[in-house]
Amino acid sequence: MLTALRKRAAAWLMSTYIDADAFVRWERGTFDLAGFMAQRPDEPFAFPATVWQQLVFGVFAWPADRSAKRVRYLMLVGGLPVMPFSRVQAARAARLAAELKLIQIGFADFQIAATTLVDEADLLTFNREHFSRVPGLRRRHCGMR
Repeated sequence: MLTALRKRAAAWLMSTYIDADAFVRWERGTFDLAGFMAQRPDEPFAFPATVWQQLVFGVFAWPADRSAKRVRYLMLVGGLPVMPFSRVQAARAARLAAELKLIQIGFADFQIAATTLVDEADLLTFNREHFSRVPGLRRRHCGMR
């Protein structure tokens, strides 16, 4: 029974979490996020809660025209889940920050990396500078695995 469950689990698709920089590139027209997702119709996509907070910040902080554009783009992906940032993710973020204390990547990026690692997902990001420093984090962007 356990072997059968493991085989079924191995066949499950890995979730991909969308980082803010991938969303912003889509918003600016330099990355086709919608096309990327459309090419993977069976793959589950989601946002870490920290990324969703970063994206929604613009709705409240920016001038009306820029804010309205952000709202339009958020509405297009509003059906995707937002993954929670819980005690488990917080502990993992703290541990990452302690382990990488000499190569800080920023508070929010630690939270995003921790959520992705705890949930055993991939991270769709263009931010190689920060996220390549996180051991075990699987990063993706156009064609990268």
